[in-house]
Amino acid sequence: MRARMLIATTMLAAVVALAAGCGGGGTSGGGGGGGGGVVKGGILRVGTTNYIDALNPFVAIESQSYNAFVMEYPQLVQYGPGPKLEGDWATSWSHSSDGLTWTFHVKPGKWSDGKPLTAADAAWTGNTIVKYGAGPAAYLAAALTHVTKMDAPNASTLVIHYDKPIANVLPQLEQFWVLPEHVWGPLVGSDGKGLKSYRPEQHLPTVSGGAYEITKYQEKGTTVFKPNPNFYGPKSNADAVALTYYTNSTSMIADLQNGNIDFADQVPYNAISSLKSSGQFKIDSVASSEVTNITINSNPLKTKNRELLDPNVREALEYATDRNQIVNVIYAGYAQPWANMLSVQSGKFWLNPAIKPLPYDTDKANQILDSLGYKKGPGGIRVVPATTGKYAQPAHKMEYNVIVPDSLDFNGDRQFQIIADTWAKVGIKLHEVAGGDSGQAYGLETAGKYTKFDFATWDWAEYIDPDAQLSYMTRGQWYSWNDTGYNNPVFDKQYLQQATLTDPKQRQALVWKMEAEIAHDRPYIQLVDEGLVTANDKSWTGFYPDLGAYCKCYYTSPHKTG
Repeated sequence: MRARMLIATTMLAAVVALAAGCGGGGTSGGGGGGGGGVVKGGILRVGTTNYIDALNPFVAIESQSYNAFVMEYPQLVQYGPGPKLEGDWATSWSHSSDGLTWTFHVKPGKWSDGKPLTAADAAWTGNTIVKYGAGPAAYLAAALTHVTKMDAPNASTLVIHYDKPIANVLPQLEQFWVLPEHVWGPLVGSDGKGLKSYRPEQHLPTVSGGAYEITKYQEKGTTVFKPNPNFYGPKSNADAVALTYYTNSTSMIADLQNGNIDFADQVPYNAISSLKSSGQFKIDSVASSEVTNITINSNPLKTKNRELLDPNVREALEYATDRNQIVNVIYAGYAQPWANMLSVQSGKFWLNPAIKPLPYDTDKANQILDSLGYKKGPGGIRVVPATTGKYAQPAHKMEYNVIVPDSLDFNGDRQFQIIADTWAKVGIKLHEVAGGDSGQAYGLETAGKYTKFDFATWDWAEYIDPDAQLSYMTRGQWYSWNDTGYNNPVFDKQYLQQATLTDPKQRQALVWKMEAEIAHDRPYIQLVDEGLVTANDKSWTGFYPDLGAYCKCYYTSPHKTG
């Protein structure tokens, strides 16, 4: 699942400022960490265990794809060091007194192919997403919820119209990438389906308005980012960035130690001590936005194993889950037990303090399952009695499959075994199913209109503002970001309402209520909030490890040491 890393420092003052919505921004320049002057040149070689699954923002899922979009395409605003929202392409912005009209002034520029980059590109991109938001553009639609249209009265001015005043305009627009109309416009077709079928990786170099164009792409190999000479912002200190995907973290760390890469964007937890002791590498450990989970099929129309729809059964399963063992074994302590759908990055203001992980208690889990009439049978596996009615089921064992994707950035196989062992203690038998890459695993989850799977284990890594994560639970995100089949019309209405509450405390109250509803219904059993550990060779400095997929400075800032 998409993984985006960002340290959590959002405070109420920032929320109030964004709700007010007036301001402007500069663009970050220098790098984080390390001292001395900037030495330009060289190829920054980055190792990762997260791959770019597509260069098309209408179909991509993986975190590295979103990092690529940040590097390739203009954004009105981005998260810079702090982290704080700042202008990227936009130099300033303001809104009307009724909050329905926002005006952005943007820098002059050119696309990497020499064509003019203007506000008309942004207006076309936004209007296309709005037009096809219920279909081919659904992946990007949540960022423009309540937008009715965009206008470009001149090359440097973009006007965005909303149907209601919105509390989180700027955080939402951080997720809005401006595409070149002259490339994408002819591809749309009459129904918008061309938005999803286009493959930029087959037409390299990509046409970019951001800091880099992609000149080489390998989904499971090396992708090369070459600086865009027409970029409107701070230029890349490196001559190029080469991102190499590793199928396993052991090989990645070996290449770091042997000098074949300069930066590992996520260090396996069992390698941290050896890297520290060598003295050759700078290790950074920051809070991240990634929350791992057990995904539970929540489609109320599923016809098989309907006992798993019962919130009481899900409560029992949470009691049977040993989060502390997962923290210690899988993450070597670089994680914390977690229960909220939002991550620690959202900060205290957005996190409902009443939502806490249940303790590991197999006695309590057994007590709940016993009370529901699921008695243990042969081999200690519980049996669900036969049911009648519209969704009648024969008696069957509580024996289920768990989809485990191979694109996880943690040891999913080992985590599955921990869960299988503890759930066996309460009479539930699990079988691991290889999920393949993210697209394949998502296909297994959505098969048969979300009726074929029972469990998966995956992760979400999230934005600071809660809007995006809330949107993923709506019916409108089926076949896009919704991976559980959760379908709650009341929740869907609350989602649309929360963004319109411009009073921060009113919005907070509704967001907390929505978090509590998800915690009760448990479309996920949240497991841990991960820590992020990165490592770079000390011959390079200027890294912002917490700003991956949020800031162009993630690639433009690093430079060789003097």
